[in-house]
Amino acid sequence: MARQDVERLAEAAAKALTRGAGSAAQWGPVRLGFEEWLRRHWSLSDYSGELDRLGRQPPSASLVTYWRLTLFDVLVHASSPEAAADELSSLVEKLTPTADAGPHETPSPPAESQDHFDFRTSTFHGTVTGVQHNYYGPVALHDPAGWSTVEAADPVGRGVRRTRRLDKDPELPPYVRRDVDERLHALVSGGGFVVVTGELFSGKSRTAWAAVLDALPPGTRVCSPSLGADLRALPFALRDRKGSYVLWLDELEGHLDEHGLDSSLLTQLAELRVPVVATMSDEAYDARRFGRGPAARVLALAEPVELTCRWSREELERLGREVDPQLLDAREWRGERGVTEYLAVGSELWEMWWRARRATAHPRGHLLVRVAVDLARLGVEGGVSPHLLEELSAHYEQLEGLNPERESWADALAWATELRHGVTGMLVEDGPGGELRAFGSLVADAGRSSHTRTVPYEVWEAVRTLALDTPALDEGTEPTLSERFAAAADLYFRPRAEARDPEALFRLGRYGHSLGTVDGEDCFREAASRGHDRAAAALAELLMVRGDMAEAQPYLEQAAGAGDPVAAAALGTLLRGQAETWLRQGAEAGDAAAAHELGDMLVGAGREDEALRWYRKAAAAGRREVALSIGALLSRWHDPEAYIWLSYAAAWGDARAAGELGGYLSWEPEVDETKVVLLYRRAAHAGDANAAHNLGRWMIRKGRFGEAMELYRKALDGGVTDAELSIAGLLELQGKSAEAQDWFRRAATANPVGLPASLPPAPEGPLTPTPDTVTE
Repeated sequence: MARQDVERLAEAAAKALTRGAGSAAQWGPVRLGFEEWLRRHWSLSDYSGELDRLGRQPPSASLVTYWRLTLFDVLVHASSPEAAADELSSLVEKLTPTADAGPHETPSPPAESQDHFDFRTSTFHGTVTGVQHNYYGPVALHDPAGWSTVEAADPVGRGVRRTRRLDKDPELPPYVRRDVDERLHALVSGGGFVVVTGELFSGKSRTAWAAVLDALPPGTRVCSPSLGADLRALPFALRDRKGSYVLWLDELEGHLDEHGLDSSLLTQLAELRVPVVATMSDEAYDARRFGRGPAARVLALAEPVELTCRWSREELERLGREVDPQLLDAREWRGERGVTEYLAVGSELWEMWWRARRATAHPRGHLLVRVAVDLARLGVEGGVSPHLLEELSAHYEQLEGLNPERESWADALAWATELRHGVTGMLVEDGPGGELRAFGSLVADAGRSSHTRTVPYEVWEAVRTLALDTPALDEGTEPTLSERFAAAADLYFRPRAEARDPEALFRLGRYGHSLGTVDGEDCFREAASRGHDRAAAALAELLMVRGDMAEAQPYLEQAAGAGDPVAAAALGTLLRGQAETWLRQGAEAGDAAAAHELGDMLVGAGREDEALRWYRKAAAAGRREVALSIGALLSRWHDPEAYIWLSYAAAWGDARAAGELGGYLSWEPEVDETKVVLLYRRAAHAGDANAAHNLGRWMIRKGRFGEAMELYRKALDGGVTDAELSIAGLLELQGKSAEAQDWFRRAATANPVGLPASLPPAPEGPLTPTPDTVTE
């Protein structure tokens, strides 16, 4: 939108607003419309008080000028100028007829100064209500004796932007001297007309006020008139008065109307050595200074002092000597933004983010920003993927009691990254792939706020993984992610760990030990002694790596008893090793049962040849029960000796031996079917599930499908691996295809064939040794 169009829109809106203020009947909707528009597009200032005062004053050129300039500034600096202009244009179009209906459209001043009621030409048929309007001239100045001294005056009430973000913060941090201060203070102390100009959030009002405090004598009284006040009587009010006075005009553009500052007034104030200290935005100053109207003539008399958001090296060095928390945060977290920008926008960002948690606002956007803030607090510098923010935000829903389902991910991300007042969004893009990080002021405020003290453990684990996966670069002066994360963990968990909190002891040990900054053993041991099972598992792992298996065992038992699968597996391995040691000792001393058990253990470990030797020693020592073990092992090798051992065991009534013998005989070239079926039936009747499965196959050959299905289901109940597949094949054989397909799916789930996707790919390379020579 062209500047001329913006100016025309601002003027039309100002006229509609001031005309509407003159109608008691219509002021309500006019005021509400403008107040809502201002709140949406310029939330850094509250104009409700100004609108209240407007409703008590008649329309005048000075008020139109003031509001034209105000609305123009809002249109130019709104976070979305086009949206602001469209809404204001619609508002003016809607309200102009209402405003024009007021009594000031064609004013007819009375012949004499008195209330006038005239009913001579009217006819009434009911109760008549008369409305009396009282009109006031420009606001008069208070008696100078009642003005505040500059030391007692409230700078925030005089236009200095408050930076307090948390309740415990002061409204303003200590002032940091700017490079312009020496010249500015000299101008103010000389009693001249000084205008401090600058871009948005450059610190104009704070710098000008610091000059007033420092350059003028103690006890100087300050005149800070409201916008539209009549300043023409000021020299008369101050003449012949003792003491020092200063005229303070923040946002000078609102005091350049017919009752405000003009060259004559400036001359009189200069003769009285009353300095005039004012502020203006660069845009407002340029628009008036280089024109042809009265404002240009006034500004031509001023000494302009320019400020910028970009701080010089010397200014930053002075900032570095401050210890105030807000200034320390600004130094550490401002990033690419200026110090004053950081301080000004930071307070709004924090409030906006905190209030967004409401269900009707932006709860999902609130959570996304919270995740980014906490990642930065835990040491992550730079941006992270939006996907990670979305994934981790789920862990905050219960913590903050939020239900973000009503807000889409896209809307939340758009809200969180929206540029605020041309300075920054809550989330800032930082990375070639669209990675995002939280704006620094939010990180700093979260670190000092009691509302954001808790960080979900899942977020700690995510940063720990990032730290472990981030390779250490060349050593330098900047701390690594691992070091920053370890420092955050120490700061967060150590106070509670020193109070012997089990979870804090475990976390401090886990994060510090894994990153090499803390010896986790003491933390784990103390936490385990207080019943923390994960700490017991972690301590056992440390002890086993060190070779202290005996000391690790009770901690493995504690963790395994609590359901830790890794600890259970480790404990089993440890106990198996101990079992082999003790069984071997017994077997070598001639105990037949120990030799038998040792052989079974060795078969499970794949050491079958050694197992057979111990089996034979058990048999030689008179242990008949070992016959099944020897026969089953030899049967797998198709060794004819298996028949002898399995027959012997079956003769003693061993059901499994009968089943194994039936399986062995079924491999013979000339199978004795009757004997095989008899052995299978005998074993199945005794509860051998594998024998029932094998017998079912024989029944299918005989066409006895019903009996086969019954045997297959017994095999399924007994845990036989291929039982589902056998049931599926039998159903298909019976023509029950739909039911068969269901069982085929169950078989694929229960007993998948081939390499699972969870296995890593096999390394490439030849499966046979590489020849030593080319000709070999």
